[in-house]
Order: sequence, then C-alpha cells, then structure tokens
Amino acid sequence: MADIFNEVDEDVRKDKSLALWKAYGKYVIAAAVLIVVGTASYVGWQNYTLSQSLDQGSRFEAAVALMSENKPDAAASEFGTLAEDGNAGYRPLSRLREAAALIEAGKGAEALEIYTALANDSAVDAEFSSIASLLAGYYLLDNGSSEDVRSQVSAIADASSIWSASANELIALSYLKDGDKTKAVEVLNRLQNDATVPADIKGRVTQMLAAIEGT
Repeated sequence: MADIFNEVDEDVRKDKSLALWKAYGKYVIAAAVLIVVGTASYVGWQNYTLSQSLDQGSRFEAAVALMSENKPDAAASEFGTLAEDGNAGYRPLSRLREAAALIEAGKGAEALEIYTALANDSAVDAEFSSIASLLAGYYLLDNGSSEDVRSQVSAIADASSIWSASANELIALSYLKDGDKTKAVEVLNRLQNDATVPADIKGRVTQMLAAIEGT
C-alpha cells in the first residue's frame, strides 16, 4: 500500500512540475532567445563594421525586412545565399538568421540541421558556434527530448564558456519539463550562488525558484 501512495505522490510532483514548465518555461525561453539573438547580431555587426562590406550589409538588411513583412521563406533563402558568399562576419550570423526564418516558416527540422552544423564548425568563432548550440537547445526543449537538450548544450555548460549560465538555465528547464524539481533546483541554486552569472539570468533564476517553491 505504501508503494502505491509513493507512486501517486511522485505523479503529483511531476504533474506540478510540468504545469510549472507550461506556465513559465516559454516565458524564460522567449526572454533568453531575444538576448542570445541580440548578442549574435551585435557580434555580427562588429565584424561587419570592421570589414566595411556595404553591399553585404544592404543584403542582410533586405533579408531582415522580409522577415518583418512576414515572408520567412524568402528571408531564409536570402540569408542562406548571403551565408554562402558573405564575409567571415556575415556567414555565421546569416546562418543563425536563416535558421530562425526557417523555424518561423514551420521548417524546424531544417533549422536544427543548420544550428547543429554551425555548432560543430570549427572554422567559425566560438561565440557563434556556442550560440548555435544554445539556440538548438531552445528549439529541442519544445521539439525534442529533454535528453536531447542536455546533450546539445553540455559542451557549453562549463564555466569556461561565455554561455555557461544560459546553458545551465536551459538544463534546469529541461529537468523541470521532466518533472524532476530536485535536479532543476540543484542547477538553479548553483546559478543563483554564482557571482559571475549575469543579472538578467539571475533574476529569472530567482523567479523560477520562487515559483517552484510555491508549487
């Protein structure tokens, strides 16, 4: 009889964690993705400025405009072309934007292939390959298994990576989606107690811990 009650209690805990994920996880992902993409754009813009490639800048802006006009397929095509013949600064940035456009167009599997290829490309700057791993992890959180997420970002979760905090935040979300609040809280507590974690992530961590404690 005790085993039955233990199983019921475990199911209740998992249900509460899953409910918390559904209510809170997507907000965290949206906020984090905006920061990641913004950083990628900034790095790309720095490279663009250094190269003074006006033609490629105009092409990139035209592709961005297609996204704002709700034409993700056309935008993906333009970003893809620029990724093929652009300079070293625009190639990885265009790949990231191509993948984002493909997701918007409902072609997530193609986007994931781009993220994975970029993450494994030793020829691009570590900032871009790490961002690709992280964005792949965000995509997989809704479109893959939690194990897939952790496998995707494990390489950038250690302290030597500039995206360590974001990767660990994503790992915590993957545990929360699994219904494993204990592991999620363990990772979140490490982030909360780490003085090097950026303030925006630490703020989200504090909110998540408070939400978990309230379930």
